[in-house]
Formats: sequence, C-alpha cells, structure tokens
Amino acid sequence: MNSALILQDKETDTYWSIMEGRAVSGKLSGAKLSELPLGEKMQWKYWREKHPGTLVLSVDGREDAPNGYAGYFVGSRGMFADATDDRLVSMAPIFAFHREDAAYAIPIESFEGGKAYSLDDGTAVLLYRRRGASMFQSTNAYLSSAGFERRDGDWIELSTGSAFDPESGSFADASVRPLPGLDTFWYTWSLANPGTRLLR
Repeated sequence: MNSALILQDKETDTYWSIMEGRAVSGKLSGAKLSELPLGEKMQWKYWREKHPGTLVLSVDGREDAPNGYAGYFVGSRGMFADATDDRLVSMAPIFAFHREDAAYAIPIESFEGGKAYSLDDGTAVLLYRRRGASMFQSTNAYLSSAGFERRDGDWIELSTGSAFDPESGSFADASVRPLPGLDTFWYTWSLANPGTRLLR
C-alpha cells in the first residue's frame, strides 16, 4: 500500500485509499468510497479563464512551485515505487476505474480521439481524449448498456441516439451516464489493484 495515496478521515480516524476506492484501516475499514464523476482536471491558465475570481490557498504564505512536476512527468520511474506488474511501464499514463468489484485500466494512448470498450459484465464504455491532450486534461468517460457506435465521425450512444460532443465533453442526452474513474499512472494503480484488467 502506498502511503502517499492515502487520505485520513479525522472524524472517524479512518484511512482511505484513493486507488483502491475503500477504507484500508480504522473505524470504517473495508467501506467503499462513493465516486462522483464531477471533477474537471485542467491547467491553471484554463481554470483562470473560466473562473477569473478564483482564490488560491496558501500554506504559510506560499503556493506550490510553478513547475513542481516537470521531472516527474519525464522520468521513467514512479515517485514512490515502480510497478511490479510489467504489462505497462511504470509511468504509463492510464485511465482507471472500478466496476462490479473489478479494477480496469486503459492506456491513454489507446483511446485518443475516442474508443469504445466492452467490459466483462456486458456494459460498454466510451473513453475520449483529444489527440495530444496534456496529462492535465481530463478523460471523458461514459457507460452504456446498449453500446456506442462511430457514425460519420461522431460517437453515438445506441439507446438514446445521442451524439458525443468533444467540445463540451458530454452527450446531448443527459441520461447517458458518466463513468467515475481517474487519470493516473500505471505504477500507482497497479500496486494498489493487483490483477487489474488491462484493456487495449
């Protein structure tokens, strides 16, 4: 277990693993985290354009270094450990999620421009990232029991006939459900989730 990926709930003194999606020790040990597909990951310059009045949290009068992760993203080794599962290199960027008590991971390079996958339970997943998008931009992920199909350059969800809009990162029909998950690196996910199902 990677201690850098653990959050402490001070109300119950429970420790939660982000990568495992559950409490790993404390009063609520074994409880699952509820995942909400609400976050939008972006670079500060884009956030400022959308929210010009944002206040920045300072700790003891300072913020994070302007480019504190530069060496991390170009390195081949993980920050805390290396992956023991060698199906991907340690620093391979992935989108990862849990579904029906199974852990899944997909290399980001596999779905640039969009790609649909079938899961073990018959559910279809659509993942979309713009080609060449930075790691600081979010993957758009959606679930469908009916499936997704590429038509005339658009991704269509089959039960609603709704098209995916790359600009907004959403479907016209709001009933197409987002898939909770996260963009991360292979080593952080695979160390916490041995036996991950790797989709290509």
